[in-house]
Amino acid sequence: MTTKDLILQTALRLFAERGYNGVSMRELAKEVGIKAASIYNYFSSKEELFNHLLAEMQNRYEQIVKKLNIPMGKSKETALQYAALSEEGLQELAVSLFLYFAKDEFAVSFRKMLIGEKYRNLAAGDLFKDMFIKEPLKYQTELFQKLIEQGKLLDADPKIMALQFYAPLFLLLESYDETQEEEIIQSIKKHVSQFSRMYVRR
Repeated sequence: MTTKDLILQTALRLFAERGYNGVSMRELAKEVGIKAASIYNYFSSKEELFNHLLAEMQNRYEQIVKKLNIPMGKSKETALQYAALSEEGLQELAVSLFLYFAKDEFAVSFRKMLIGEKYRNLAAGDLFKDMFIKEPLKYQTELFQKLIEQGKLLDADPKIMALQFYAPLFLLLESYDETQEEEIIQSIKKHVSQFSRMYVRR
């Protein structure tokens, strides 16, 4: 691991534990084991460091999407890819992506950092809403709209469909407890199955 990577990893952990404003660049340098002035050879400010964490989270998310072969994009072809998946395939995708956000060390710390900051820092609050609420709902609304237009789903309000699909997953993520993981996985599978019975044209 490079010094720059160690700084990012340590910063994320400390921000998640103490909050963005609760950690100084001097304290971060000490925790990493470098001189206070040396940290500025890697990041000119704490804001730049934070922006690198955001970029790293986005990069890691894109990597896991590719690894899990999750159809992405807003095209007709993407909607057709989802339509071609079996119910079991959809369940597997939902569970795998859920467990990534629930168990991956970087993803968990990043979400905790934003949750801790969202009431103290307007930008962090907006970022949390964009990443974990607005963007997922927007994407799913557009996806369901395309699937409706293609005749794969029943004609219904795609925004309400997105809320019905995403809200339980978000609630389970926010209340995730590793000791109840198997129960949560079964709940996700049942949720996907019930959603399919409600809206998929037979």
